[in-house]
Amino acid sequence: MIPYRQIPRRGFTLMETLLAVALIGMLISIFLTVFVPSRTLVQQALTKQESDRVISVLRSELNTVRDNERAKDSRSVGPGQYFSPFDKGFYWVLGSRAPRTSIVVFSYRADTSSSPRPDGTYPPIPYNKSRPGGDTQLVSIACPMDDDIHKDDIRHAVGPVFLVKLTQIEQDGTGNYRLAKSPGMIKGGSSPDQYFSEEGVDSPWGGAVFCRADFFLMTPPNPDRYKKRPWSRVGKPIFSTNISFRR
Repeated sequence: MIPYRQIPRRGFTLMETLLAVALIGMLISIFLTVFVPSRTLVQQALTKQESDRVISVLRSELNTVRDNERAKDSRSVGPGQYFSPFDKGFYWVLGSRAPRTSIVVFSYRADTSSSPRPDGTYPPIPYNKSRPGGDTQLVSIACPMDDDIHKDDIRHAVGPVFLVKLTQIEQDGTGNYRLAKSPGMIKGGSSPDQYFSEEGVDSPWGGAVFCRADFFLMTPPNPDRYKKRPWSRVGKPIFSTNISFRR
């Protein structure tokens, strides 16, 4: 009988194991240093691109008086009826006193096979329906949340819905400027004409209104949830910008 001879088996020593762990740790550090910041920069670039697009939609709408919004003359100007983009901006700032009457910016799929509505836009395709190859168009719009034409479009939004609070920037009496004490405050008049005449040419801003636009992510995109909600319960804005309008 051949005696059993134990065959020695060689494993990794403690030093070799420590060196392997150190090498793997170094490779992970290099990966995190090179690739993670790049991913963050890409995300920041996409976020900046999206915020620029939303701001552009708001600016464009503030500078446009649609046919169904056009007042016959300056005496018939009021909420929803404007003689100029200045009037529109004025009342949109006033509407920012509460979220339920403030501004929303969103996109939806428009059914271009239907007849256009009074403001020239097309009705939306419900979010839970698809129409591949149909007559559709992705439309981005800014409007008051309680707008009679578009208040139901919000439920069919494609992508995020942004709630916008407009707050006037005013002089503090020392040559510096500050946000008005409450959202939607217009200092100097209760109507566009009164504000414009009271500001006058002696003011460094003339008849212009400068304000800050704070953009909040509206989740979920349901206007009913904001009917009685004050700004203090909306949260913090995800981005802001300064805008102005003058007659």
